[in-house]
Amino acid sequence: MSLKSENNLKLRYGVIAMPLIVFGGILIMGIFDKEAFHSNLWGFFKWLMVNFGWALSLGCLSFVVFAVFLILHPIGKTKLGGKDAKPEFTTWNWWAMSLCAGMAMGIVFWPAPEALKHSLVPAQGMFLEPGSQQAMLWAMRTSFLHWTFTPYAIYVVCGVLIAYAHYNLKKPFAVSSALYPLLGDRAFGKTATFVDGLTLFAITGGVAGSLGYGLLQLGSGLDFLFGIEAGPTIWTLLCVAIVACYTTSSITGLNTGIRWLSDKNAWLFIALLIFAFIFGPTAFSLNMTVQATGDFIGNFLPAMTFTDPFPGGDLWPQWWDMYWWADWLSFAPITGMFLARLCYGRTIREFLVVNMICPALFALMWFGVFGSLTLHTHFIEGHDLKTLMDTKGYEVLMLRLFDFLPLAEVIRPVMLFTIFVSFVTLADSMTSTVSMLSTTGYSEYKNSSVEPPVGLKLFWGILMGATALVFMFIGGLDGIKVVKTIAGVPILFLEIAMLVGFCMLLIKEKR
Repeated sequence: MSLKSENNLKLRYGVIAMPLIVFGGILIMGIFDKEAFHSNLWGFFKWLMVNFGWALSLGCLSFVVFAVFLILHPIGKTKLGGKDAKPEFTTWNWWAMSLCAGMAMGIVFWPAPEALKHSLVPAQGMFLEPGSQQAMLWAMRTSFLHWTFTPYAIYVVCGVLIAYAHYNLKKPFAVSSALYPLLGDRAFGKTATFVDGLTLFAITGGVAGSLGYGLLQLGSGLDFLFGIEAGPTIWTLLCVAIVACYTTSSITGLNTGIRWLSDKNAWLFIALLIFAFIFGPTAFSLNMTVQATGDFIGNFLPAMTFTDPFPGGDLWPQWWDMYWWADWLSFAPITGMFLARLCYGRTIREFLVVNMICPALFALMWFGVFGSLTLHTHFIEGHDLKTLMDTKGYEVLMLRLFDFLPLAEVIRPVMLFTIFVSFVTLADSMTSTVSMLSTTGYSEYKNSSVEPPVGLKLFWGILMGATALVFMFIGGLDGIKVVKTIAGVPILFLEIAMLVGFCMLLIKEKR
């Protein structure tokens, strides 16, 4: 691959090698011994969650606290890039790209499954009667916990520290540069190779796992709408189409492809949200969302520290809360890099408001409306969504909801298209950012015309798509989901080290 350019780009072979070696070994093990592959991965995951899940909960809680601290602290006025730096994007484009890069795929998949599943099977340690009003309220607040402020806090802490190290301390545009306040020049060299290689391993698994979700949901949607039975052939065709779209968009660059896709994706979200709000159980949605929000805020600290340590428990927080924290952490460094690339000329406070507060509030409204619609449809109107979930899987629930709203034949294809665009938008931004981390030679990412080589974007785009497809064929999609969450655990300690280093820098500058 030729990287000759005026920027004198060079490949970081040590960084690229880590995900290739790890995933190559995992795939070989999955092909030759599927049972051992699954049992070993899930066994290790269970051991990790039982013994270290509490650290995930405390660590992610600390990121929320730190994000609020930065908003309130005078350092929030600091402009990323210096006092003369000028923003490149409008606030709308900035917010749309942040929303779609953060969890565009998740919010079209999980509102209905989380609301229904948690109402019917609440955590044993909460002592709630399944299907009761208390269980429904708890399910809604749990959805808010998983999809609003905590995941975005995980992202923005990484993002703002990378941005500060790059734009203000003039360090390379890499995850490892955020360790400079803690380690000094030791943050570079072999340390940088290991940290950035770990980051690439985590995000390759994260994007491939999300693509697996997307292929399942799109395949089920085609079956549900058009009677086209999902299977290896359909998954392959869908995967090829998705990979072709997001690599093409990534190649066109941040200022063209990603910004355009994010804008359209955000408007699709808003249109679907307004439609479901107006034509759904509006009063019930408002009342349920308001009460669940109050319950969420009032019980935020107990919910973030819920570990259910007693013998005979169902390990609910390990399989749900801690699983999600590790999942978000696997995306955090690369998503943080992407957010850092957009924020030149903005203050730290603006960064946190646009990249955490605003997307979290939108997610709260989205999960409130679609979660309330799910609960109203199943428990109050009496339509059996549980049997559908048990027989067809989580992936068909969101599409089924539109049967209970007007214009279902029109809106369902729109929803299916939104699912497609959502993953393309997510993978587009991740492909571009992974390609940046794989090279060195840039002086500063303050202009969207600075892009990694086309060949490198093609390489990563195809690799992530192929990884998801191969895992699905060997029956290992569950395995890749576990791999990406396992990768999130070391990212926790990496992000804590970044946070500690930045606090040390604040103390030093104050003195």
